[in-house]
Amino acid sequence: MNISLILTRQCNLRCKYCFETHENAFMSEETALKAIDMAVNGGGRHVGVSFFGGEPLLCKGLIYRCVEYSKRFAGVRFSWNMTTNGLLLDGEFLEFARDENIDVAMSHDGLMSRVNRLYPGGNDCLALLDEKLRLLLQYRPEAFIMATATPGTAGMVYDSLEHLTDMGARRFNLAIDSRPCAGWDDDSMDILSGQLGLLGDMICEYFTRGRDIYFNPFEEKILALTKDRPCHVCRLGMRKPYVDWDGSVYPCIQFGGVAEYRMGSVGEGIDPVKRESIYRASLRKPSFCEGCAHQKRCVNDCACLNYQQCGDMSQVSGEECRYQRILITRADEMARKMLLADENRFIDRYIKT
Repeated sequence: MNISLILTRQCNLRCKYCFETHENAFMSEETALKAIDMAVNGGGRHVGVSFFGGEPLLCKGLIYRCVEYSKRFAGVRFSWNMTTNGLLLDGEFLEFARDENIDVAMSHDGLMSRVNRLYPGGNDCLALLDEKLRLLLQYRPEAFIMATATPGTAGMVYDSLEHLTDMGARRFNLAIDSRPCAGWDDDSMDILSGQLGLLGDMICEYFTRGRDIYFNPFEEKILALTKDRPCHVCRLGMRKPYVDWDGSVYPCIQFGGVAEYRMGSVGEGIDPVKRESIYRASLRKPSFCEGCAHQKRCVNDCACLNYQQCGDMSQVSGEECRYQRILITRADEMARKMLLADENRFIDRYIKT
């Protein structure tokens, strides 16, 4: 069983695209340990725990305690990961993360951070983000870097990811601001498309020099084709239930606090009937997507993203559809260039693995 623990809704940043409420709410130790008990009792010999927020490193002590507590379960293998803005990373925690094999993903928008990743007072934090990223990469060279683009920063995507690459990062994800109020239009999407084309050229250039840069939105599109598999499988509520700071359990983070999607709590457990009902409802394919040749290469089944953007698990926003089509087009362009540049390495990377 895998679970996400929302250790706090509070954060030390006020990113412009964030959907969090920044409540002064923190998970208690009792709730966190009950969540681990619930996951262990869920069956199986492997438990995955994700620390999330807000900013989870505001609760470093609770992270240490959860890992320590897990050691009492003989024969159960735990895997740990967390997503952090990185500002509170230090050598002591990163040594602990290395020793306990905690995967640390850092959110960093590169040069776009100057626009959107701000302290509560309004100042940008790029210099400190860069310092913390370099520190993270010393301990975790393969760490995932999570970036977000907005309509206003669409033209900065290439320079931003080049900036991160120059610091040594090599594994990236890029999301777009998915709030309904984000303001994406044809012009900003066209700009983003051009930037992703440049990014594909950069990744291909590194590829020809024997250095692999992994841009997850392209990788999943290519592998969906070469492996003939869906690029995304949601399994809402089944794959990774979300435990809110108060111990309530929801199918995913986007549903936190929405009473109709509450599946139980760490005290009472997960209601299997409610969980199954939510999962079954999430399987309804958007009518918008019927007949589309790209369904297997699209994230149209991501119920939480659909809910966030449309208020409906079974609908896909026009902005997300456009973004997915851009990603598929640009990924295919990059793949063709890689294949022509070094067929054997392309086969090793996308077919044999």
